[in-house]
Formats: sequence, C-alpha cells, structure tokens
Amino acid sequence: MGSTDPGGARPAVPVENTLRALRRLAPGAALRTPRGPDLRLLARALRSNSPASLARTHAGPVSRVVLAKQLRALDRAMTGLFAPDPGCPEAVRLVRAARYSRTRRAGPALGRLRTEPGLRAAVLAWTEVTGYRLLAAELSGTPPRPDAGDGWTAAELAVAAVLPRADVGERGREVLVPRGAPGPGAFLDVRSVRVGERGFRVGVRADPPVDLVRDGEDLTLRALWWNGFGRVTDDLGHEYLVLAKDPAATGLVRHWCHPRPAPGARVLHLESAGYRGERLRLTPAARGSSAEVLVKLELTVRLGT
Repeated sequence: MGSTDPGGARPAVPVENTLRALRRLAPGAALRTPRGPDLRLLARALRSNSPASLARTHAGPVSRVVLAKQLRALDRAMTGLFAPDPGCPEAVRLVRAARYSRTRRAGPALGRLRTEPGLRAAVLAWTEVTGYRLLAAELSGTPPRPDAGDGWTAAELAVAAVLPRADVGERGREVLVPRGAPGPGAFLDVRSVRVGERGFRVGVRADPPVDLVRDGEDLTLRALWWNGFGRVTDDLGHEYLVLAKDPAATGLVRHWCHPRPAPGARVLHLESAGYRGERLRLTPAARGSSAEVLVKLELTVRLGT
C-alpha cells in the first residue's frame, strides 16, 4: 500500500549531519529564524540534545510542533488537493466525509470535528493508518505523549526552519579546477569549487565502476553508486552545511554548501555519505540475491587563492 500521509513526506534535510555542523559551524553563516516560539526553542535545544531525546526533554514543544504538522496534513487530505491512495479505504472515506460535511470549509479542522461525529470517526480511522498518534490523542481528549519518533519529526522541522536556501546560481569565483584521475581506490573526482557570497558549490564526477568477476564457475556482478556528501569540514575545524545536491545525467553531482570557506581555510575535507554496493550472483540457485555495504570515502580539496 502506498503512502497514506498526504503531507508526510520528510523534509530533504540531513538532520544528523546538519546538527553536527551547527555545533561548529564556520563563521559567516546566515541561518534563518524559525517562525513560532516552539520551533525556535527546539532549534536551540538541538545544539545540545539529540533528536531522539527531544520528546523526553521538551515534550510540550515537540507535541505542539508535530501536532501542527499533522493538522496541516489533515487539512490538505480533507480538501482533496492530494488524491487519496485507492488502496487505502480510510483515506478515501476521509475525503468523502469531508466533502459531504455540513460545515465544509468552516474553519480549522479541530473546530469542525467537534460538530461532525461522522467526520471525526473518519479522521480517527485515518490517523490509525497514518500513525498520527498525537492527533488521535487530541481528538480523544487524552494527554499527548510524544515518543522518539515524534522527537525526530520535530527535529527535522526545526532544522528545515533554520537552514538558509541554497544559492543555485552560477555566480561566484572558480577557485579550483583539478584535472586528472582520482587517487588509488577512490571513486570520486572533484572537478570544481565555485565560491560565492553565500557559500560554495562543489562539482564532483561520480561514475562508480561496475565489475564482473568470476567466483569459481559463477560470475558475480558488482556495482557501486554514490549518494552525495555526508560531511564537509576545513583544516581549521569548522563544518559546513550541505544544503542541496543536484545529480546531473552526465554523472556530475553538484553540492551547494554554506557558508563560504572561513578566512584562512586552505583545505576542505569532503566525506561521502557512503557507497552502496550490490552483488548479483549469476547462478540459477542464487539469482537476484543482493546485499548493501557502506564504504566511507574522504577527499581533500586544496583551495587556491
């Protein structure tokens, strides 16, 4: 069954890497101020708390932030702006109940639910499928009890609220254009570093090899592929935010990082988020078998003047 959460797509934000960078962020960063006191409090708390511990240390703000997200998703689901999953009868029933509601478009969702028992029942069934425990507790009148998963959701929302937007323009000064093959055993080849006013862009060619090796009488196909930077630091001990990545069809992956390199920094250390490897044994008995492995790789880029 597909996703039944019309507003539940997680923000494309690497939370753990972002939190680590925020704790020793390079000077010159221009972070945004989150809207609302709860998000601002959680953003400050994440500098010394893990996402999973937020539900225990800041239960109230976590509950309110996550509940607000779930209510926004409910509002969108009831309006029918997102087509319900045909394999989820609860989602279809919710849209139908909202469509024939006597108080259609008559204010916030919670206010409508108090006067519409049929709609409320449809919402409760929908929350059970989507896993929206805090919304179900709100509708049932029971005290909310956020768990570690709610803490992660709140952390994602707080991190997304403080990150600056990526500067995807072509402006900036090219400070490094290395040429030649990467080092022995390396899969990445840094092609360019373009420094702008708000940060820098790194272009990396990632064409991992595909190997066909013989294992006795069998053949094994091994393929590796790259999924982007996981960490960017400099030789002064600062870290940089990885705001976005754009994998081009040519095998060139561009990363937008923030802020621009710190004054005095001469080396950037670029750590991959990891490789995934897949093995396909070409024998009838084991055809289609695969496994994933994680191989970290760190590159060193020297900045020019």
